[in-house]
Amino acid sequence: MKENKINKIKIAFISILLFLLIGCWGDSSSSNITKGRTIALETFAPVVRDRITFTDTEGNIRLIKPKQDNKLVAVKVRIINDSVTYVPLFIDTEAAELGDRGGARGWNIDPYKNSVSSSSKEAELDKFTPLLSGHIELNKGFEVSGWMIFDIQRSIQPLTIWWRESDDITSDLPK
Repeated sequence: MKENKINKIKIAFISILLFLLIGCWGDSSSSNITKGRTIALETFAPVVRDRITFTDTEGNIRLIKPKQDNKLVAVKVRIINDSVTYVPLFIDTEAAELGDRGGARGWNIDPYKNSVSSSSKEAELDKFTPLLSGHIELNKGFEVSGWMIFDIQRSIQPLTIWWRESDDITSDLPK
């Protein structure tokens, strides 16, 4: 009887240990935070699509398609200001590069200039919004998050983002 009680305690302990181990292990690669001199950048796994639709500020549906022999890659980014009083950001087509460590890279695109009006409502309409674009003023203790769209060559593996706006940060993307 005493041996049966000890076995039950062992099973309960092992079950709790496995539950905690699986819980910690499953969430470790969902994002990556990299600290720069003035801001921190949290990046999430890249999403590859052949088209992206979104609703603009006037309620119109916009469609982004890649250039020939390219692919669209959407990356969710969170910019965190936890160190300086004020960080002005201008997210344009030279804010970030996406690519691999071998040197193959492509710049982010302006989602408004690189899209056309569309009347079709896609299944993933507004899945990749809000879009990070334009002027953003980031006071200390605040953050902003949104999606950046890259139109890159099909051969480029989206493994790393090089952030160039208000700081220089190189961040490997989670898979």
